[in-house]
Amino acid sequence: MKKFFTNIPIQLPGGLENMVYQAVGNDRLAMSEKTRFPILSVVHGYAERGEPFRLIAVETKGGGGSENLELLRQELDALCLRDGLACPDGVETVPAPESDRVACHIETFQRLIDLTDDGDELFACVTYGTKPMSMALLAAVRYAYRIRRNTSVPCVVYGYVDRSAGRDRKDLWKACVYDETALLQVDEMVRLLAESGVSNPQAALNAILSL
Repeated sequence: MKKFFTNIPIQLPGGLENMVYQAVGNDRLAMSEKTRFPILSVVHGYAERGEPFRLIAVETKGGGGSENLELLRQELDALCLRDGLACPDGVETVPAPESDRVACHIETFQRLIDLTDDGDELFACVTYGTKPMSMALLAAVRYAYRIRRNTSVPCVVYGYVDRSAGRDRKDLWKACVYDETALLQVDEMVRLLAESGVSNPQAALNAILSL
């Protein structure tokens, strides 16, 4: 099954910009409608009509977490209606760590792993959440890829909003959704090279990347 993972942003109500994200590095991420959540660009690009899928979000209590989760649910429903998708019964949630202690992030990591199965296609967005939360989410996706049979990671994205024009010129702000999947692939290649005992792993990696 296709499973889409993301972190719920904690920006206060009204703090999320609703924008059209320009796809960078992957045309399947192109979506003409505005969104506050880059993960929906991934759903739009990869979910198929009539095909069941799941959207799973790490939810932080407090701040604007609850309000932003509701916004994600509303946008998901609207996207499914537009695209004719078999909309899941809401957004599944996993509680965010109560602190940035390693043990707390390991617990979230384990809960995410438990939601994966053999044969899954795993997608992830690392736009929101603290840096340790993004690391835990990516670690869960990588680990699931390694321990589950016939599991793949077709796309990992990061959404970025260029606000350099200043708050008084929001009309000039630009939003992009970047396909960062290759970074996971490089990480996997490095691991395999190291485990294989390649005498010069850096040279081997450079040769692979130059293809």
